[in-house]
Amino acid sequence: MADITYSEIERHIDALDLKAFAPGGKNHFTPADIASSPGQVLPKVCAIYRAVRPILLVLENFPLIPQKFRDALKTFTDLMDKLCPGQ
Repeated sequence: MADITYSEIERHIDALDLKAFAPGGKNHFTPADIASSPGQVLPKVCAIYRAVRPILLVLENFPLIPQKFRDALKTFTDLMDKLCPGQ
């Protein structure tokens, strides 16, 4: 995935309706929503993760970013890939 193109990243971001995650949007959630219905919040988190995942993958492999930062990103994306299968 290190060779993902700018166009592919842009396509993921263009497909994301960021307003849907803002207050009043269909994918907006609050800490209370997380506490009361985590199963309903997870798909919303996964929706935005899927859109930003290509950016994270590029950063994981970007040589000017310190290795420990890239390792942290890799750990995060690995976790999120398990929580949000079906990329």
